[in-house]
Amino acid sequence: MNKRTIFTALYALIALTGQAQEIKRVTTKPENFIEHMNMYGYKVFTYDISSLRDVASGFTIVIREYDKFGMIDEKKLEGFKTCTMISDFDEEDQRVIYAKKNGDDVERGIYRLSKTLSIGFSPVQSDSIELVTIRSERHDGSPYSLTLKPIPGAPQMVFRYEKIPYQPTAFELNTFVPLVLYGSFWWDRKTQTRRFCGEIELTEEKAKTNNYFKNSPHYYIIGAIFHK
Repeated sequence: MNKRTIFTALYALIALTGQAQEIKRVTTKPENFIEHMNMYGYKVFTYDISSLRDVASGFTIVIREYDKFGMIDEKKLEGFKTCTMISDFDEEDQRVIYAKKNGDDVERGIYRLSKTLSIGFSPVQSDSIELVTIRSERHDGSPYSLTLKPIPGAPQMVFRYEKIPYQPTAFELNTFVPLVLYGSFWWDRKTQTRRFCGEIELTEEKAKTNNYFKNSPHYYIIGAIFHK
């Protein structure tokens, strides 16, 4: 191998090495936003409710508050619709909607359909308040403030809660369906630490024996009641 060949190979190697070390700014992807939001306590749980379009016309969000002795309060947020029917309009508007196919599911007579229900958590400027926002497609979000309580028995006043989603296993009209547990940590005297141990996803069956409900001193269960 002559000197020219050697220099050419070395130059190509240097060029490739420089290219490999180059830093480029790229478009930020949605998952990058999610990672950052999760770091600061933001969380969203989304449920597919599209299959309920033929059995439910709306739902009420129910927020139940508990302490270690049982439920202490219940709030209801009403006014959510799963669908708006074309038949709700006058005859002239109905003709226009059908003619232009200006509906989410014209064949079923549905003008607007909420396919998902999302429950989002946003920390606010106070340690003792968490903002929960309930939103479905075609509807603006409905915010509600959750009041938090310090962990009893801890050496310092501290507020620490965790969000655990439910996987609904059954559906029945006019029956409470739990969707998210928002529970306080508890103080473990033996280990002298804060704990919140249990399932990463709940069902109503698992909830009957889960440590969250045995040990958490304060928690909320956010769910929905669907109606015709």
